[in-house]
This record gives sequence, structure tokens and C-alpha cells, in this order.
Amino acid sequence: MPAWMLDTVALIDYYHGRRGVLPYLEAILDEEAAGAFSTITELELWQGIRPGEEERHEALLALLDRVPLDGAIARRAGQLRQEAGLEQLSLPDAAIAASAELSGCTLVTRNTRDVESLVGVLAVEFYSNEP
Repeated sequence: MPAWMLDTVALIDYYHGRRGVLPYLEAILDEEAAGAFSTITELELWQGIRPGEEERHEALLALLDRVPLDGAIARRAGQLRQEAGLEQLSLPDAAIAASAELSGCTLVTRNTRDVESLVGVLAVEFYSNEP
């Protein structure tokens, strides 16, 4: 069974009904795959939640496993930033990537620009919202 870490972009795309991420969420809902998110993604999402969206947001997160930050993830995120270049990989993206890697998940994102430096370092699947 695949295990996917959905990054912030993936969950925002889901909220906006963008089709590219739907196969991943459908597989998770059908229990054909495991889904997870980093607490960094949770932080990024909460800053954009509008009044009245809290219940829907909490219901979605309840379907996925939360991967909390710990010392191992912090260390690996720092290493990933050093390897990719500090200007190439943001701290939040590095923490999400490290969370995926250390929890044994494939990182699922549409964010090719910021995450492409990680291809070959950890498992990444890119999706597109194009028809």
C-alpha cells in the first residue's frame, strides 16, 4: 500500500477542487493508500483558513496521519537545505520533505519549482492540474 505525504499545495488544491490531487485523496478515502501531513503543512493551512472553514479543515486532517516535528526531522531538514542550497529550498518545504522521508512516505506535490531539487534524494510524485 502506498503511503503519501500531501504537502500544503496539495491540500490547498483539494480545498479548491483542483482535479490533479483528487486521485490521491480518493485512494486514501478508499483505504488503498495511507495519507499523512506534516505539522508544518498544518501550520501553513491554519493561517489561510477563513471563518466557517474550520470544520471542513479538521475533517480532512482527521483522515490523514499527522507527522509531528522532532529532532530527527529538524536535522534532516537542515541537511536537505544544505544539499539543495539554502536559496533553492525553503525551510518549510525542507521540513515537509524531511517529514515525508523519515516517515517512509512519498511526497505528493504540484510544487515542482521549489521541490525539484529533491528528486533523486527522496521519493517525490508530482501531479498536474492540467486536464
